[in-house]
Amino acid sequence: MNEEYEYSFKVKDVAPFIDYCVNNDYELKKEYEQIRTLYKNSGKVMARITKNIYKNDEVEILNFKDDNLNDSTLKISRESKDLLVNDENREFVKSLLEILELNISKKLERKRYVYNHKNVIFEIDKYTVPTMNVVAIEGKKEEVDKVYNELKVVIDNNIIND
Repeated sequence: MNEEYEYSFKVKDVAPFIDYCVNNDYELKKEYEQIRTLYKNSGKVMARITKNIYKNDEVEILNFKDDNLNDSTLKISRESKDLLVNDENREFVKSLLEILELNISKKLERKRYVYNHKNVIFEIDKYTVPTMNVVAIEGKKEEVDKVYNELKVVIDNNIIND
């Protein structure tokens, strides 16, 4: 199990964050479409089935994460390892969700850009369902805090509080 340290926030525009990455030696590691279905019950953990659609490939995974989908900018949460979902185990995955009484809560569709530099990862998302933009900065605490503080003015000028 991994612990994730992440700042995540809704923004008006992703362009300033892409510019920051490009101008600060971040490498664009991935660019792909993503469809994510969230499953919840009354517990503290949610399941996610995520289909990543690349130019020449599709990958579908199941994982579990602490259910902390709130408007807090800083999120520290546990996340399970990924299980590749395929034709051989699809029925098992469905039965696992049923036995844990996890039901579909939300469906998300987005284009994701992943930039990486040293131990900091930017996940920049342009959602089409629902329509919004989200930026996440994750990695090791000290380095993520440093980047977040460098971008504080840009974040404050672009953040959406709803």
